[in-house]
Amino acid sequence: MHGDFYMTYPAEKPVWMARLTRSESPADVMEVVREFVRTHETLWVSLPTDCQPPPFTVADDISRYALQLFTKDLGRNAAATANVRALASFFSEAARRMATVMAANRPAFRFFDRQS
Repeated sequence: MHGDFYMTYPAEKPVWMARLTRSESPADVMEVVREFVRTHETLWVSLPTDCQPPPFTVADDISRYALQLFTKDLGRNAAATANVRALASFFSEAARRMATVMAANRPAFRFFDRQS
């Protein structure tokens, strides 16, 4: 599967995006991310070591990894570049969802509620 991940991912993407959309807490998003990593474990061995996923222990790991993938230059290796871009797409969506649920789970700050 790892050789053509970039070709199979478009078919998988709606399922993963639906799972991220249903995530209602940071822990839920983190679980989807970890399951994505486990589901595609054969892919990781085909990527350079600096493209290997982190353990995903804190929310920032997701956005850092997405950025790391987006900025990775694999030169003329078109298949590896396409795989990394497909992965970056998933992780950037996961980072966006993490930010959304984190913002929704904190109390709203209203400027006019402050005491003078």
